[in-house]
Amino acid sequence: MQASTLGLQVTSMSTSGFDEFYRAHHRDAVRWAIALVGSREVAEELAQDSLEALRPRLDELDNPAGYLRRTVVNRCASWHRWHTRERRRITRATAGQPRSYSQPTNEMLDALGALPYKQRAAVTLRYWADWTDEQIAEALKCAPATVRVLLHRGIGALKKEIEE
Repeated sequence: MQASTLGLQVTSMSTSGFDEFYRAHHRDAVRWAIALVGSREVAEELAQDSLEALRPRLDELDNPAGYLRRTVVNRCASWHRWHTRERRRITRATAGQPRSYSQPTNEMLDALGALPYKQRAAVTLRYWADWTDEQIAEALKCAPATVRVLLHRGIGALKKEIEE
């Protein structure tokens, strides 16, 4: 029983030490991350992640502040690598696609947006993605007959919406 009590005291002392460290260094970690990534929202997440990564090792580190700085820099570098890859993926995925839609396409997108989700999904998957009833049914977790009903009602609502 004494060992478990001792274990709790060590844990609470460690938590207390981390809380002090957090209060002393959080603002700097965010400031460094903002300078490295250019976004306060992203920087706050990266700083928080860096501090959490340090928590279990705080008592065994010789220079926790230096470890935090290095962790913030490494996490920001990782974020930049991910962000660069993501931008490249988006560029490749949207290559050759128009940057803006024509007026009729915008009207159709607005009309689709007015449909209930399942009708919108059924119409979009059938007419824009060229899926079969069975494929749509599997995606929407319903029967193929339900897909046909959704399509019928969705097309009817679109005609009505576009005529207005």
